[in-house]
Amino acid sequence: MKFKMTPDKLMIALFAIVMLVIPITTIILPKKDMSENENRRLAKFPSIVNETKLKNAEDLKDVIDAVKWDYIVEREDASFMDDYETYFADHLAGRELWVKVSNRMSALMGKEEINGVYTTDGRMIEIFRGYDEKEVQNMIDSVNDFAERYSDIPMYFMLAPTAQEIYKSKLPTYSEVTNEKVFIDECSRKLVNLNVIDALSYLSGRSGEYIYYRTDHHWTSLGAYYAYCAAAKQLGFNAIGLDKFNVETASSSFYGTLYSRTLDDSISPDSIDYYFLASGEPNVKMTRINGDQVETFDTLYVRDHLDVKDKYSSFTGSNVPIVTIETDVDNDKELLIIKDSYAHSLVPFLSKHYSKITMVDLRYINTDINRFVNIRDYDQVLFVYNVVTFCDESNLKKLALTK
Repeated sequence: MKFKMTPDKLMIALFAIVMLVIPITTIILPKKDMSENENRRLAKFPSIVNETKLKNAEDLKDVIDAVKWDYIVEREDASFMDDYETYFADHLAGRELWVKVSNRMSALMGKEEINGVYTTDGRMIEIFRGYDEKEVQNMIDSVNDFAERYSDIPMYFMLAPTAQEIYKSKLPTYSEVTNEKVFIDECSRKLVNLNVIDALSYLSGRSGEYIYYRTDHHWTSLGAYYAYCAAAKQLGFNAIGLDKFNVETASSSFYGTLYSRTLDDSISPDSIDYYFLASGEPNVKMTRINGDQVETFDTLYVRDHLDVKDKYSSFTGSNVPIVTIETDVDNDKELLIIKDSYAHSLVPFLSKHYSKITMVDLRYINTDINRFVNIRDYDQVLFVYNVVTFCDESNLKKLALTK
């Protein structure tokens, strides 16, 4: 009997291919440690043995028991299969294509928010919706306690808005997002012995300018410039006029963190712009310290990052515990910045006014900051956080470790 391909048989064949080929391909393909698109480490193959019990094993019998079936399949924490599912999903063959197709189908079905991101009017907007009031208060208390311990050093706090606040009129009325202005005002009122820098006032009304990336959660260099103007008023120097800078577009193919969540190609890529003084830049020496690894640069821009997806990290490099910037600005003024990554594109502007700037990232420090820098060496301390990061920044509690 001659074989005849029918639509039903074709569907069965395609289904079999998908069910067999994709898992097999996923298993045999080489595994990556990092996802460049998502800028995160991918899950490793989970340990079959319950490592906690192995560590607690008191004799050989415990070790032998640790590899029995009940440990392999029915671990006490029931985590092996969960870990394996995460591992398989992270390394799924064609994973980005599947995610893109899934997100596209969701959009076609009328879903406006994908993975916490609204795509509207040619841009992506990260949604800030709700926060733990108790946790935020704890972080404010940590900052206040720190300021009180170093009350002889002028301290400043910049709580930066995200694109959501600037472009909130483009969001649906039913999106129920947090009012960032109200949040910033409430936090500002609770800060004691700190000078609050109002970046929002300098950014409001400028939605027609390129102040936030379309595909990333950071502000652009122009947005950072306006924040610098707000900071100058408080920090005690005059901001340099925008007309005194030359702008270099270092890249026009930047797809940022919000694109990584949506993989929506309908939004144009962003540009990475560097601002240089037309009259000449101060000479700088930037030192990046990450454990035993020390890197030095004669620029604030790590251009190697322009060749990878994480192009925003070309501003002073990727996150590390300590970055020190020494300049030939002859005023002996030193600034300590405790920050998130919004500070990275802000620092090039601030560097025109200080002989030394040190950035500290508390996410990578689990001890007294004074083990890395002597706080009392600095003339001023500046906190820089965007509202979303600040709400998740439990690391500010580490300030209690600083004596």
